Amino acid sequence: MTAYIPRRFRGAALRERVNLQTGTDTVDSSGQPIRSWATTYLNEPAEFMPTRGGETLRGRQIEAGINAVFTINRRDSVVPQMRVVHAAVNYGIVYVHPTEGGRRYIELDCRAVS
Repeated sequence: MTAYIPRRFRGAALRERVNLQTGTDTVDSSGQPIRSWATTYLNEPAEFMPTRGGETLRGRQIEAGINAVFTINRRDSVVPQMRVVHAAVNYGIVYVHPTEGGRRYIELDCRAVS
């Protein structure tokens, strides 16, 4: 049995390196929640595909961000509560799904966060 490889994939598609981090909430002495991040996967091979950039108006606030899609090897423990760090930019994971229905790779739909 051969492994499923998506049609659009090339041999060197996973040439970028990303870190996947998991957040942990703690409470400081004044009762304020503080989120700290710990690296779960270090130097994970990935394909980086920026999809669009721009600003949107929500209520009275302008929301700016860069949407991107990262394709990585399948990891069952990757959830939307994690974040991706690529080129010193933090991306919050919005959605995790298999690539074209396969079981070897997953796509992470992300939004840049500050």
